[in-house]
Amino acid sequence: MKCYGRAALCDFLGERIIYRGLNVMDERLPGLEVIRAMLGLTNGALPRKTSLEYAQIVVHLLNEARRLDGKKEALQRVVYIGDTLMNDGMAFRNICQMGGWQGAALITSEDQKPTRLEAQIDERAMVFQNNHWLNLRIFATLLEVKGMVIDEGTAVLIDVDKTALGARGRNDASIDQARLSAAKATLHEILDHNFNQDEFQTAYNLLNRPVFHPFTADNQDYLVYICMILSCGLLELGEIQAAAQTNKLTTFDEFLEQVERRSAALPDRVRAVHREVYALVKTGDSTPFKQFRQAEYLATVAAMGQLAEDASIEEMLASEILVTREVQEFALLCADSGALVFGLSDKPDEATKLNSPSSRPLHQVQTHVVGGMNERK
Repeated sequence: MKCYGRAALCDFLGERIIYRGLNVMDERLPGLEVIRAMLGLTNGALPRKTSLEYAQIVVHLLNEARRLDGKKEALQRVVYIGDTLMNDGMAFRNICQMGGWQGAALITSEDQKPTRLEAQIDERAMVFQNNHWLNLRIFATLLEVKGMVIDEGTAVLIDVDKTALGARGRNDASIDQARLSAAKATLHEILDHNFNQDEFQTAYNLLNRPVFHPFTADNQDYLVYICMILSCGLLELGEIQAAAQTNKLTTFDEFLEQVERRSAALPDRVRAVHREVYALVKTGDSTPFKQFRQAEYLATVAAMGQLAEDASIEEMLASEILVTREVQEFALLCADSGALVFGLSDKPDEATKLNSPSSRPLHQVQTHVVGGMNERK
């Protein structure tokens, strides 16, 4: 494995990146509310990645981009590159269904075992599970063998988080560490001397487990908010754990209402954050802890490209959020073949740019590019 210089997401995905808010960085394409009106979608909640409405909106954007590029041939197939079988795999299948397209997906989580490519194939979609990012270099050839050519009739969708950036199994811990650092910085700013880092880490580690996802909705805004409430002593971790495990507390909304009833006892700064979170959740905003997400942007950027050029690959993998060389190569190869290339990310918009006109968007921030073969020492 080696370093291939520096690059930003925009160097190989351009401005065609869709974050959680479903508004493309390419401002020539319609925004979410315009698309909803065009498609007659009335549900006010922001659709998540695994929903059919999300797929319907993505399909519409792909077709609009196709027309914007002056291409007359309709899209016929979709290729998806991701890192999780459940979220990315379901999003991919939904997009195939809503677009009426054939498709193939490569889902990669790297390990040190011999190469394993396992395929799930049905009438419309092929999903390959893979354990080495390097295999992306032969994926286009594999698709040709399966009768699927990447050309002007193809839309190529590339997951951003833990795929294009911070490859799962290789460099994903750096993304998690940046988010955790942002959570700590946010709560330290709010709680000041009342913030106990060890107690926070205990609560975060416990409640971040899948068994508590029905309660936390696997939503980092909710989780960090819960840890804030626990840190200020309004509720105890033990009672929350017991209530969640015995189904006496089944949703984040129930927790939020408990806090609301006792909000007068909160410290002033915590109460102000609670009021904002409470109000935003009631409007259907799934990213209500704005202060935390802005801190996540800062922590993410701070972990991108900060090392010297002569730093070791091991040091880069451990402490930077890196561009995945194999994904970069694949995106450029597909673009050269005439395919429509888009990036997809579940990262909230608030974690991709500061609320400042001078802030540089995340997809324009350069970092080191690492990957390749037979170079690991």
